Amino acid sequence: MSIPYAPAIVSRALNKRSARQEPDALAAREVDELVSRLLSEIRVPFGSLGNRVLAHLADLKKILSVNYLEDIALPPTPMLKELAQVVSSEITSYDGHWKSLDSPEVLSGLFRRFGPREIELRAEPYTEGAGLALRGFFCRTTIGRHAKFVIFVNTAHHPGAAAATLGHELGHYIYGSIRGERSPMVAFMEGSFAKHLNEEDELFADSLVALAAYSSESFRQINGVQGGTGPLSPHDLFNRIRNAYRLIGPRYNLDLARLTAAWRVRYLASMTHFYKLRWALHHSAGL
Repeated sequence: MSIPYAPAIVSRALNKRSARQEPDALAAREVDELVSRLLSEIRVPFGSLGNRVLAHLADLKKILSVNYLEDIALPPTPMLKELAQVVSSEITSYDGHWKSLDSPEVLSGLFRRFGPREIELRAEPYTEGAGLALRGFFCRTTIGRHAKFVIFVNTAHHPGAAAATLGHELGHYIYGSIRGERSPMVAFMEGSFAKHLNEEDELFADSLVALAAYSSESFRQINGVQGGTGPLSPHDLFNRIRNAYRLIGPRYNLDLARLTAAWRVRYLASMTHFYKLRWALHHSAGL
């Protein structure tokens, strides 16, 4: 049973927070109606739309409105093809599902392939200070005589989100090896994926997660009969996001109904970002 929503009310609330981020791929009204449908799908009651929820809704709205084929600068196709090959050989298993990314097999395999920095993973719950606003970070450093790429993952998040964070940071490791270490020596991953849309290294790191989470087979299952390469209609996008959650949710034991409204919207925004990025990778780079 769906909870009724007033798209105009949701629209006004969101527009107050994102007046300078007008959508360009979808008309503003279409985005507002799509947001309302998605809120109903994940059962976020209107009474819960406090400041925290509205902040995450603004992020979701930006992700929905942007045309991932035309409005963002994806990394060069040769880099993406190399990344896809790495994901296939090192990150996913024979059936297209993620391996345990923190396994010595994965970490040592990437180190042998890309070096010279050895990957050191630290994963533990962190709720002090920035708390759950921090999903993780990486740090390039030298410990003794050894060059290290230290990754911290905040395991206070849902296991699926923690895995996505680790995948993202491993994407930075690969990016630095292929492109050169152009990004900062330390970089933090927070909850807003809309901020990644103008950063090549962040999109590359996110592409690892998108390719690993949505294998070619699961991507076909989500899309059904695929259309052209133009922007997805709001109706098609709604159905594909819903299909993505129905596929990804059980695989990673993610049940949004068990989370607070803020976390439902936050995880929905990240899942939507990774799906739209996967769609763009398919249509722009043939992946």
